Amino acid sequence: MTNKDLQQNISTTDPFVQKFFARIPPYTAATFTNPQLAELKRVFQARVEQKHSVDIRLSLPMFKWRFYLVYLLGKENRQLKRVQAPVLKPANRILVTISSFVLITSLLGTLHMVNKMWGINTVPEQAIKESIRVLLNKD
Repeated sequence: MTNKDLQQNISTTDPFVQKFFARIPPYTAATFTNPQLAELKRVFQARVEQKHSVDIRLSLPMFKWRFYLVYLLGKENRQLKRVQAPVLKPANRILVTISSFVLITSLLGTLHMVNKMWGINTVPEQAIKESIRVLLNKD
């Protein structure tokens, strides 16, 4: 699609522009020119068309509110400054800490169940008990 095609009557015929206008006040929408709308569409079209390898979106009802959770995995195209910024927010740090704890606990629990199922003793309980007994008797 060429710029000439995008600029022809874009404010009245294009579904993207109509949705865009529906989200902003009419007096602001009236100030856009066709070339400006064409550029907006070009910029935002790349965001809309971007596909991710993993795209999981969940809606979680909690009491009287609904929260959403999104897992996305794909090729990184952002600048380094934008990549690092969101992790610095306190809520993100808490979420990463909780997620890490849940992941590690799940992995350890799975390892323990596999060890019990196969009869593998990866943690020598007797050696640990003996070490603790020796340490306590040194006093």
